[in-house]
Amino acid sequence: MKRKQQRPDKPYIWVNLDFDKVKNRIDAVTCQIERVIQKHHLSNQTPKSGKINN
Repeated sequence: MKRKQQRPDKPYIWVNLDFDKVKNRIDAVTCQIERVIQKHHLSNQTPKSGKINN
């Protein structure tokens, strides 16, 4: 009979994180998202014309 290969119950991965860097990156991405949303809202408020605004 073949024995089933046993797996550990709880695999652990140890990671060193610099939480300040992570927070700074999240803040930067959040800022970019907010700018895109504001730009999108502004472009929707302008009257529609035949031109495409970039």
